[in-house]
Amino acid sequence: MASQQIARRMSILDVLTDSVREPAAIERISTWVRAGRLVAIRNAFWTDFAEAMHSALDTTDAWRLYENYSGEFHYRHHNLYRTADYPDALINCRELIDAPETKSWASSMTGRTCEDTVFSASLYLPGDYSLPHDDCVQTPSGSRQVAYIWHLTKGWDMGWGGALYWCPAHRYIQPSFNTLYIFNVNPRSVHLVTQVNHEAKAKRLTINGWWLGPDTQSGESCSATTTFLGDGALQAY
Repeated sequence: MASQQIARRMSILDVLTDSVREPAAIERISTWVRAGRLVAIRNAFWTDFAEAMHSALDTTDAWRLYENYSGEFHYRHHNLYRTADYPDALINCRELIDAPETKSWASSMTGRTCEDTVFSASLYLPGDYSLPHDDCVQTPSGSRQVAYIWHLTKGWDMGWGGALYWCPAHRYIQPSFNTLYIFNVNPRSVHLVTQVNHEAKAKRLTINGWWLGPDTQSGESCSATTTFLGDGALQAY
C-alpha cells in the first residue's frame, strides 16, 4: 500500500481488523489489561497496512545503535528515534497512533489517561538485548501509562533468541508478524528481551512506544498468575 493511502486513515481504529473492534473483544482486552496482564492481539491490523510498515522498516538503512546502562539496567539495540530518520510510511503510522481518537480508544480500554505519545521503531540484531525493566518513567509530558509493542517480524526461529520475556507470568513470547502487545505500565510490569544470537537470519522488527498521562501508577498491581487466556487471536499472559 502506498504511503498516500495510509495517510488517508484518520486513526489506528481505521486499520484495526474488524474482529478486534467487536465489543466482546474490546471488553476482554479491557478486562485483561486492567488486571495487569500483557495482552496479545494476533493479526491486529489490516494486512496491507502491516506489510507496508514491515517493508518500510525492512528496507531503511537509517537504524542507529543505542547501547547504555543505568544502574542494573543494560541494553543494546538498534532504533529509529529521530523523526528525520523515519521513512514516510513510519511518519504516517506515528500520526495514526498519536491521533486523538486513538488515544481516546486507549484510555477507555485501559482505564489510563492517555494524553501524549512516544513512538519509535526497533531492530534487534545479533548481540542485541534488553535486561529486565518495568517501563516506569516520568517525562516532562507525563508518565508512561500504556505500552504498545507491534511485532513485525517474519521467518523467525525461536533458537535465535530475541524473545520478549514477560516476568509476571514467566512466559517467553517469540517474535511474530502483525501481533500487537499492550499492557498498563506499573512497577510490576517487568519484562526483557533475550539476546539475539549470531545465527539469526531474519530481522526482529517492532514499532513500539507508550501513551503518556498523569501519574496514576501508585497502588496498582500487576497480576502474577501464569494462567494463559485466549482463543488464538486474542490472548493474555
